[in-house]
Amino acid sequence: MRMATGTRQDRSIRKPTEQSSSYTETFNQADIDPTLLKERATSEWEKITLVGNRTPQQVLMDCYMGQCAELYLMSKGYIDNPNGYYDVFKPDGITEIECKVTRNPNNITKMLDKLDERRYGWRQGIADKIYIWLFNETSGDYTFYKTATAKNNLNRYVLDDEIVL
Repeated sequence: MRMATGTRQDRSIRKPTEQSSSYTETFNQADIDPTLLKERATSEWEKITLVGNRTPQQVLMDCYMGQCAELYLMSKGYIDNPNGYYDVFKPDGITEIECKVTRNPNNITKMLDKLDERRYGWRQGIADKIYIWLFNETSGDYTFYKTATAKNNLNRYVLDDEIVL
């Protein structure tokens, strides 16, 4: 289990990480241009070959969720990263950001474990910094949750204590 310090320990010893109340940023999917969203999500979906146990429709919906977060960041000065599946650059144009969106915060550990495997096991180029958003399907709201940083000495991503966009 992923813990606040970035170590894996028995659940009875450490408390799982919780959302920091010090910073939240929320936007709604209605704030995003639907035509651009559909174009980007469909384009990404058509390139995906590894789906695990998700149906093609679930993969498409996941593409929509991720593209919503990317488009929101681009509306705030972040820059589209056109290289493969990379998401965005910070406004500095140098720092790559991977956007991850989930409907359930309990999925974050699994999400980061999959990124660990892709980055450190398969040697895929994945950004050093991850932005994690929570999506509420009922309201259409996306709430910024946390960041995670690749820790090469640990061969894994670690949730950050301080949240800075």
